[in-house]
Amino acid sequence: MSEAARKQGFNIHAVVFVPTMVVLAIVNVLVGRPWWILWVLLGWGIGLLMHWWFVVGPGAGRTGAQ
Repeated sequence: MSEAARKQGFNIHAVVFVPTMVVLAIVNVLVGRPWWILWVLLGWGIGLLMHWWFVVGPGAGRTGAQ
């Protein structure tokens, strides 16, 4: 997979993350406690951070293959 395709995949991931979190936060506020949105934000946020790390960040270019 090319570097451009990996970056595009990350950008799509990031763009989908933001509105989804906003909608889920609104739903959680309307439903009330418990604040489950925090678990979703944490889990997906870690996934997005790892995606960034290996596509754009310090881990980019390391394939792990020897």
